Amino acid sequence: MRLATLLFFSFSFFVSRSQTVYPKGYFRYPLDIAPKLNANFGEMRPNHFHMGLDLSTERRENLPIYSAADGYIARIKIEPGGFGNAIYINHPNGFTTLYAHMNDFMPELQAFLKQIQYARESWDTDTTFISTRFPVKKGQFIGYSGNTGGSQGPHVHFEIRETNNEKCVNPLLFGFNIPDNVAPDLRLLAVYDRNQSIYEQYPQQFSLKKVAGFYQPSGVITVSSDRFFIALQATDRMSGVPNANGIYSIKVFENEVERGGFAIEKVGYEETRYLNAHIDYRIKTAGGPYLQQTFPLPGDKLGIYYNDQHEILLTDTLVHQFRLEVRDAYGNLSEAMFRIKRSSIPKNVLPKTGQLMKANEMNIFENDQVQLVIPEKGLYDSIYFRYGTSPSTAQLAYSVTQQLHQPSTPNQEYFTLRLKADKSIPYHLRDKLIVLRQYGSSQSVAKAFWELGWYRSKFRDFGNFQLVADDLPPLITTPGLVEGANLSKATRIVVGVKDNYNMINSFRAELDGKWLMFSQRGNTFTYKFDEYCGSGSHELKISVRDEAGNLSEKIIHFTR
Repeated sequence: MRLATLLFFSFSFFVSRSQTVYPKGYFRYPLDIAPKLNANFGEMRPNHFHMGLDLSTERRENLPIYSAADGYIARIKIEPGGFGNAIYINHPNGFTTLYAHMNDFMPELQAFLKQIQYARESWDTDTTFISTRFPVKKGQFIGYSGNTGGSQGPHVHFEIRETNNEKCVNPLLFGFNIPDNVAPDLRLLAVYDRNQSIYEQYPQQFSLKKVAGFYQPSGVITVSSDRFFIALQATDRMSGVPNANGIYSIKVFENEVERGGFAIEKVGYEETRYLNAHIDYRIKTAGGPYLQQTFPLPGDKLGIYYNDQHEILLTDTLVHQFRLEVRDAYGNLSEAMFRIKRSSIPKNVLPKTGQLMKANEMNIFENDQVQLVIPEKGLYDSIYFRYGTSPSTAQLAYSVTQQLHQPSTPNQEYFTLRLKADKSIPYHLRDKLIVLRQYGSSQSVAKAFWELGWYRSKFRDFGNFQLVADDLPPLITTPGLVEGANLSKATRIVVGVKDNYNMINSFRAELDGKWLMFSQRGNTFTYKFDEYCGSGSHELKISVRDEAGNLSEKIIHFTR
């Protein structure tokens, strides 16, 4: 009887935490196969939360997709990465559903899209519609599933958003009939000193084992600071599915008084990058686990936390009892229990080197070779900025390599970087300058713009930077297509593009002097033969520019 009462109280408390009561049964499952998830809402990905559900299509493409409720198609978006081909449907209840990675839309919408693309001379497009243009009913066919955009395998990415602000809401709060009675797995507890930046320390880490119904570390945890915060590695699974998904919420209790925690109920795309503040980014980028913070860092603007408290304060050296309630979106509960005490001996913290930069402030570093401006919302926590130089490594380099801190410290927003050339730049290369960022095996580039003796660019990650001239145009390849080819039996034309810095700025194809639509996946461009290429002789012209502005063109004649 007491256990039943506790379970009821626990579930009731969980429900009361949700800010909104969401309509159950209003939306139907968008596929006509047994519901199964490849990924859930709030699962952690590089630089972002997963903002919807990945619906399994059983590794197949071209399954029919159906509207989750009455409404109208408000928007379609086509892009080479990201969602690929996506439909947005607005519903009368104030929510929008999104269906991504599709292969094709319903015929009338697909035909209208093609008209728009040719009118704009752009394959990638973002188009909105009035409510009367494409109305749909619940269960109406809207298109076929696929594997387009940034998809790594056939599936449907499905989201529910608040129409007025486009915040994504956890779809599992809407009562889909997706079975789940599996509680989260708790693996690792991490304890941090809040008197230091998260980027200037490594936490104490403790493996968790389930004993008598609770996940527990061994022994009492001793901290040397009066201020600390807690992070947890935890995953969730759904019934009958082996995938490790994201958890929904954590609540932190000290001596049965709630201190903090979070619930991933809804997240906007403008804030999803704050995932990098929600986790220990340095540990993750070094190959470690996702450690989710139960208290926000000073520069973390995510709206998922229960309060604005940033730490737990210990004013004595007594043993304090802590308990974590960890739940999935269905309320399945796992708990961790542990004890913490503060040492009577203060920790000896070594002095830091480098320039102190703080969260929620504009931070500037500059000398006669480099200027770095980090905006007010750039940093999540304070850092001691470290700087150095080294000889240039790139061909046609016109500055030394500027070593700007370390990539294991994340940035929320782009920072402005200005570099000064250390030698005269030939006239023919002055409009071919880029800034090259390198760290380990990764590299990226951005166009360099001349500005009062400096060359300006923007980046989001620290690393090693140098000013470089790029005078090599991209390489265009046309596998299976040669001059004078007969393509009567071909179904498509494929064009590959390679660039020495792997940064293609624009691609354009013209058939007999008129724009021809090629779809894009990475650096591969594909045209499927249609009414825009009839029988007879044709001239195909391909034009490609890279980030530095180098132009390549290729002209091929063929018959159809």
